[in-house]
Order: sequence, then C-alpha cells, then structure tokens
Amino acid sequence: MRALLWDLDDTILETLPGRMRALKHAHEQTIGGWVDPEALWRSHRGGTLEALGTRLLGDDGPRFVTAYRDFYYNHVNRAAAFDGVVEVLNTCRDHGIAMAIVTNKISWGATEELDGAGLLEYFAAVVGCDDTEEHKPAAAPIFEAMARLVVDNLAEVAMVGDSPADVLAAHNAGCISIAATWGTLDRELLLDSRPAYVATTPAEVLVALNALRVEVYR
Repeated sequence: MRALLWDLDDTILETLPGRMRALKHAHEQTIGGWVDPEALWRSHRGGTLEALGTRLLGDDGPRFVTAYRDFYYNHVNRAAAFDGVVEVLNTCRDHGIAMAIVTNKISWGATEELDGAGLLEYFAAVVGCDDTEEHKPAAAPIFEAMARLVVDNLAEVAMVGDSPADVLAAHNAGCISIAATWGTLDRELLLDSRPAYVATTPAEVLVALNALRVEVYR
C-alpha cells in the first residue's frame, strides 16, 4: 500500500454537531421554517454543499452556501479527531504510507480545520471540492490526490470514508474502499454501497491494511 486517502468529516474529524448547527442556520436564513438537519444531510449522501444549495434553492443556491460557511467558520468551535485516529495516522506514517485528504468540503476550510486540530502535518495533500470539476462519488478527486502524491498504481491506493460517496468514488476510480462506520450518519446506506472492507473503529483500518498484506498493525 503506497497511499491512503481519507475523507475528513465524520471520518477524521468529529464535525457533525457543528455542521448540523450550520445547516439548520443556513436553512432558516435562506428558506425559513423548521428542518431536521441530520435527515437533510443524510438524504444528500455525501455530496457537496454547493449541490445541496442548488437542490434546495436552484440558481439561488450560492446564498445557502454562503450562509452555511459564514456560520460554520465563524461560530462553531474547532472539531477534534475521533478517538484512535491519531494513533492510526502515526502508524501509517511510520510505515511510509503517503496520505491525503479527499473531501467534498472546500479545500481552504478543510486545511484550516486540520491545522486547528494539529493534524495537517500527516497529509501531503488536501483535495477539496474546489480542486476538481467533478466531485465524489466521481473518481476525479481520487485521481487528483494520486497525482499530488505521485502514485499511479490504483492497486496500491485505498480510500477511507463514512459516506456512500466515498465508497462509490473508490469504485469509480478502481481503488480499494474502506467504509468508516465509527462516525457515519447512516451506516446502512454506507454498507449498501458495498465497500471492500468495513472498519468500525479507526484501528480496524490497520486490520484492513493487514488483509491487503500491508504489515502495519500493532
């Protein structure tokens, strides 16, 4: 295994509470009325915020995106890593596995959050929704991350993520998929996307790598 690609939200960082506050705020500001933010986000299946804005407001979608990001980046506390994530990142780095973030979040926001959590040093690249024309579940973000990591063999690349978009992006690219269920908003929907491996804790990512004959587990 030469490269391990990670989703950010609900996989590396526990951002769900803050994201749901921002989603509720944006809905109230641009549409009005009550909304169940978790149900709304679950129905979106890991797509981009821009796509959700378009779905809700059509051509006026950017107003929803702006309301969300203004609230999220100015009124939400910094998110921390899930328990066990740092240990896994250290192990992978110690074994020479290159790592990148592949997220449908805007890249500057992802970079800022990783830096705030003290995790940016682990990742040689951060690929966000503004870095490719197509987004997860399309394969383009994975190919962009591979190019930045200078890795070209898909058999040596795995994608770890909590949403169907992550697993389907891996399928579409032709690399290995590892479903991260420890922070997923909808486990059943994630498993329905048929990941190659399922990790219920961050440590089980190492178990999956061992199954791929990458000796990292300790």
